[in-house]
Amino acid sequence: MTELTALSATELRRRLGRGDVSAAEVLRAYRRRIERLNPDLNAFVEMCWDRAEAEAASADAGVGDLPPLFGLPVAVKESTDVEGLHTTLGSLLYKDRVAAADAPTVAAIRRAGGIIIGKTNVPELLQGGTSQNSIYGLTRNAHDGRYSSSGSSGGTGTALASDMVPLATGSDMGGSIRGPSAAHGIAGLRPSPGLISYPSIPLAFDVSSVVGPMARSAEDVMLLLAGMICSSHLDPFDWNPDPSPLLSPQMVDPKTLRVAVSPDLGCIEVTPAIRARFEEAIGAIAPHVGRVEWATPDLGDMTRAFYMLRTLAYLVSYGAVHESEAGKLTPQKNVDLRRGFAASARMIADAQRTQSLAFRSLATFLLGYDVLITPGASEPLSTVEDINRREAALAADNARFALDEYDFDRMPKANINTPITWTAHPVATIPAGRGPDGLPFGLQLIGRYRDDIRLLRIAMTLEAVLGGQPGFGRVLPALEVAA
Repeated sequence: MTELTALSATELRRRLGRGDVSAAEVLRAYRRRIERLNPDLNAFVEMCWDRAEAEAASADAGVGDLPPLFGLPVAVKESTDVEGLHTTLGSLLYKDRVAAADAPTVAAIRRAGGIIIGKTNVPELLQGGTSQNSIYGLTRNAHDGRYSSSGSSGGTGTALASDMVPLATGSDMGGSIRGPSAAHGIAGLRPSPGLISYPSIPLAFDVSSVVGPMARSAEDVMLLLAGMICSSHLDPFDWNPDPSPLLSPQMVDPKTLRVAVSPDLGCIEVTPAIRARFEEAIGAIAPHVGRVEWATPDLGDMTRAFYMLRTLAYLVSYGAVHESEAGKLTPQKNVDLRRGFAASARMIADAQRTQSLAFRSLATFLLGYDVLITPGASEPLSTVEDINRREAALAADNARFALDEYDFDRMPKANINTPITWTAHPVATIPAGRGPDGLPFGLQLIGRYRDDIRLLRIAMTLEAVLGGQPGFGRVLPALEVAA
């Protein structure tokens, strides 16, 4: 008999709806697995079992129509408020901060019947090469503990990859949903801004930061998205599509799809091994779709614009700390803040112009295609040891500069996720077997602006196409041997 924790969220929901299994039984199964695996993986950093058990009992006693996420355990990224739990961002600056109320999307998940079980780990201040911080420590990659769990939704990625939870939330600025999804062989969606209300971001008109769903398949992502969608008059990008297609997900006919393919978006350095594996994945897809064209939109110097614009929200949130107590921030935050203090209005204006042109270029490009596919990563996953060395080098580099000094000829190296962020287009990530390093390999699917639901239908279709061929389905970590 298949373990409950190995079942998809969609299948679990069917069994819960039929009464084949109770919400309390499902919760107990996941709690046993978490208690067995989490001491080593450290994906979860705070639990709320008492409330979860009470909600499961209440769900089992309920009558009438069952909500979309009825009885399903859900994990929440540490940076998102859950009433009564900490929201520290992994930083000692906020070590005593406890949320007084649920964030809008957490409240929406509860209304949809989801049972919040706890919070997942993040990099300190949501920025870093892996999910480790001064409060909760390091989250290990479920596939190989020597390697990064990615960030900033790395705890979520590990929790899902190891089957410790069927559904979980993430957030994304520079790839914080996309990177962990690809690294762990799972699925995720960076949604168009406003689909999931996020009224707490420092700059209301900033399209870079979004909250989104992560799961073990595109179909399960659709199910969680149905429960996460929420609205707020405080979100200027708020929009409300009909969510009903998410609750009866249907694939598209792959033969109708016009697919554009770009290994590097025209502006990213991608390693030869990643390119080769990407070409193999596209080769597996090509016979099943209507048309594949190797084509790249003109995004201009969007990588430089990304790093210029990213600093704006950081200046609002951490500028005063950088000036007075820079040592309380991470080396990466200090680098970004030095850039922000050194930048001129002309530099920011140029970056915003580049952003505008990139949005228009991509939107126009996608009128000719249903989806644009890129690799889910541009280089192999780093080891934790390598990441720690780079962080130490950044700290030493910061010491060479004043707090408002930056060498603009030494911008950071961008990754494949970077250029799309400020275009505000939705991006889905699906698993595509193993990469050249033996770790999971993912594909990034870029859809039309505010066409998130159709993008997920395409993701579900292509995931099925890949999963039907040897070597291109979801990769499971060998945890049972280690456990």
